[in-house]
Amino acid sequence: MAVQSVFRLGLQEKQRAWDRWIAGRLGHRIQVEERRVARRELRRLFGQVVVQVGGTAGFPLIADSLAPVRFHVVFGGDLPRVSHCPVIIAEDNLLPFPTDSVDILVLQHSLDISAHPHQVLREAERVLRPGGRLLLFGFNPASSWGVRRMLSTPLDSLLPWHARFMRRSQIEDWCRLLNLAPELSRYAVYSLPIAKKGIRKLFKNLEHRMARNEWPVGAVYCLRAKKERNAYIPGKPSPLGRLASVGKTLKPAVGMRRKPVLRVVPKQDGAQTDLKGV
Repeated sequence: MAVQSVFRLGLQEKQRAWDRWIAGRLGHRIQVEERRVARRELRRLFGQVVVQVGGTAGFPLIADSLAPVRFHVVFGGDLPRVSHCPVIIAEDNLLPFPTDSVDILVLQHSLDISAHPHQVLREAERVLRPGGRLLLFGFNPASSWGVRRMLSTPLDSLLPWHARFMRRSQIEDWCRLLNLAPELSRYAVYSLPIAKKGIRKLFKNLEHRMARNEWPVGAVYCLRAKKERNAYIPGKPSPLGRLASVGKTLKPAVGMRRKPVLRVVPKQDGAQTDLKGV
């Protein structure tokens, strides 16, 4: 019997389970479409440092990025001899990067398979610099793949049917709490979760129509968010605080020039009076 939750696995087992699923037909379909979406978004974004967390080491989504510095963080598994960018083995909730050091961060289903999704998103906000972009890929529960997950049994494969399918609106609420402003979202993979090509051909026209109109029923979504700069808004002081500060604000004016006083001084020779400032 298969494990009923991917969150019970260790880092090495979790990475190997993801690599095995990506090597299959359904996983390869997801990987190809997500790389196409990532390529489209990375061409519109500019930055010096691009980091991807999650995915397969030999097939990163940031391979087409033009950034001079690129890193791919994975949990472990079998590392390829030749890679598009340096591969780092680390946990997704403890990234080995300084604070405010990454321009573009890509999370490929990190929240879906992590046992601590809140901490993963907090860590993403920490390493992003102000004005940096976050590209978050996740499984869409409002899709045919989400229906298939609801009908899954313990005998089904571990991924993706025992992973976490989170609503895009929920992720957006989490981002707003962490000073990450959602900008846009895109959907991909409108095909049924069926590996047989004969059945897929029956719904091919419907898939093209939904993909052309970008209906929000794709198997995966890509959420783009921007890290806003921290703004300090001074609060209104309390009445007791204003009374305590009266003695500090009322100070004697030292060295201030007094207002001149005008008076009438009569002349001794009987001529007309004039004004003189003293």
